[in-house]
Amino acid sequence: MFTRSLKPMVFMAAMVVAAGTASAEVEMVMSNDNNDKGLKGQTFNYLVEQLEERLGDRIDVEMHHSGTLFDQQSQIQGLQLGGTHLIAPTAGIYSTVEPRVAALQLPFMLNTPEKIQEAVADPTIRDAIMPGLNGQNIEIVAVWMNGPRDLGYKGQDPILLPSDAEGLKVRVQSAPIFVETWEAVGANPVGINWSEAPTALQQGVIDAGEVTPNSWRGSSTYQFVDHITMTDHQYSFYLVGANKQWWDAMPDDVRTEVQAALADATEWNMAMNTEINGAAAEFIAGEGVGVHYLNDEQRAAWAEAMKPVWEELGNELVGDEVMDRLKEIAGVN
Repeated sequence: MFTRSLKPMVFMAAMVVAAGTASAEVEMVMSNDNNDKGLKGQTFNYLVEQLEERLGDRIDVEMHHSGTLFDQQSQIQGLQLGGTHLIAPTAGIYSTVEPRVAALQLPFMLNTPEKIQEAVADPTIRDAIMPGLNGQNIEIVAVWMNGPRDLGYKGQDPILLPSDAEGLKVRVQSAPIFVETWEAVGANPVGINWSEAPTALQQGVIDAGEVTPNSWRGSSTYQFVDHITMTDHQYSFYLVGANKQWWDAMPDDVRTEVQAALADATEWNMAMNTEINGAAAEFIAGEGVGVHYLNDEQRAAWAEAMKPVWEELGNELVGDEVMDRLKEIAGVN
């Protein structure tokens, strides 16, 4: 499962873990594959504050932003091997080790934070997905929001219908749910790290990307596109994963405080999500990027074009019972 090239990086990360404050009862290394300016980075920083406030010198927290410890491609393996103790990838990234996670990010399915939280907490859905992650040394300990994924691109004309995206080279995360969603509308998805997107846009390796408004702004990548269409095709969220062996070995009273800190960070994240993404969209428009909103007919066309993904990464992976429950929570047919 783990590539040879990853081992030196994991070894070095493990040395970082081992070098923590000797007097601390628990050492905690957190790795953020994104910058510290977006919603996820801010949520991580809020979590650090809560952990230190609650546990003081009982915990030694190390926070690594911008993929300096593990990037989007290596963070799952880094977590499994103990090079980091806590990560928060976009949910679909976990499908590299548990394909059934993809069902949580089907396009035009779970489209609000409340629906996502309900789905992840639902016993039928959890029983279908979480044991596969637990068996891979991953414990899901929280769900953080990111926001609606929107299409930013270079070009003179706005993209308003799925047919407009045919042949478009779209940067996506390297997971089936993102690749197949864009293949469904005839685009050419290109799996690269988000940190590489500005250069890839400048060099013509890609024509577009699809991330949340706060990610467009936080990374300043909006500067390299001409338009952003608010497709809202997926509501992006993060599954906060802990190294299960580390999590289970934590003293019970410390784990209780860590869980309380995670609950506080999750509450803060939920409260700030809409505000930060709305402010980001307004800021980007003010910078001269064309920001376009779909009407009901256009949105319905996108939803219909992407619906075949429901069968392949929904029904075929998790079964009809789980899909029925997802549809019930989402309020769709």
